[in-house]
Amino acid sequence: MLIARLFAPALVLLALAGCSTPANEAIQVAPQASAAQYQSFSVAPIRAPGHRLDLEQRFTTAVVRALETKGYQRLDQGDLKVIYALGLSKESGVELKPVQVGGATYTQTLTTEEERARLVLRILDAHSKAVLYEANISRQLHNPDMSQENFDRGVAKILADFPARR
Repeated sequence: MLIARLFAPALVLLALAGCSTPANEAIQVAPQASAAQYQSFSVAPIRAPGHRLDLEQRFTTAVVRALETKGYQRLDQGDLKVIYALGLSKESGVELKPVQVGGATYTQTLTTEEERARLVLRILDAHSKAVLYEANISRQLHNPDMSQENFDRGVAKILADFPARR
């Protein structure tokens, strides 16, 4: 149990490091992720480098709402354990813009600041520690509206393929 707790942050860091491409999204549901054997869940953020504490409560609330909608109950020690790291970072980009001067066209190079969101989320069997669900997402934010409603909508979409309780 202690080894699993120490090893989990390292796995999250490795997963975050792999999310540096411009558009990276991977969501996997394990075949053994049958809802029949699970009734409850707990949520634990992993505070890896880059994790945003200011977004933690809204994201946790969104996860709780999404899983409760699927029929699971939140407990301190549930059958499922949800772990996640969530971060936003500024990245420099380059934009090439054509400019007309007289009869000639030149290319103007502009430096831009972009905000990128990164999420690593795993749902584990709390007893065996088997990974039942994993989402690694990295994408540019075009509209950084961080309202609870947007978190709820986004997390519901991310967890859409996770099985609901019957």
